[in-house]
Amino acid sequence: MKKLISQITVNNKKYEYSLKQKSKDSIFIECKDANIAQNFLAEDVAGLIIDLPNLIIAEKKYNKKQSDVIRFRLSTEDKNKIEKKAVKEGFDSVSDYMRNLALS
Repeated sequence: MKKLISQITVNNKKYEYSLKQKSKDSIFIECKDANIAQNFLAEDVAGLIIDLPNLIIAEKKYNKKQSDVIRFRLSTEDKNKIEKKAVKEGFDSVSDYMRNLALS
């Protein structure tokens, strides 16, 4: 099934998103700027695309709020273990994984 790549303009800036039909009733949508990469029911796609500008703006605001940085040193072996655990538990990044651990 062919992948459709398109752009949406938000505040005079273009953002890319893609659609790929996975089954008769399911479409995979990816928009990195809105932090979306998942399957949606075909009937929900139009509503999602209409709301995409709001999702992009919300994601940009969320990322701006997270501007402070915490750094620490660790061995390569420990870093690899942490990265594997983050992936295993379904996190998109080690930062998200570490933030979740520290704040839960």
